Amino acid sequence: MQVKHWLIVYDIRNSKRLSKVEKCVESYAWRVQKSVFESNATDETINQLKNRLNQIIDDEVDFVLFFQVCERDWQKQEKFGIGSRIKEQIPDDSFAIL
Repeated sequence: MQVKHWLIVYDIRNSKRLSKVEKCVESYAWRVQKSVFESNATDETINQLKNRLNQIIDDEVDFVLFFQVCERDWQKQEKFGIGSRIKEQIPDDSFAIL
């Protein structure tokens, strides 16, 4: 299975659901900003995450967005500030699917 690059963005309207969504996404991705995450994952893994999130969110008021980024565009990214060091601090095997 091919690993792909993903950006995950969300806006959750309830603090209890927000906490659950944060914990769920953090088990698959690393935080870039408060509600923005990056991940390197297979389609199967992302589908597992989507299924878990669908059980948490209220689709009438909450919002989760997945961007698949091709390798060529991923390589074009430029990061400045603390966000540019986040991935370097996380070992590749630090994520577990719960």
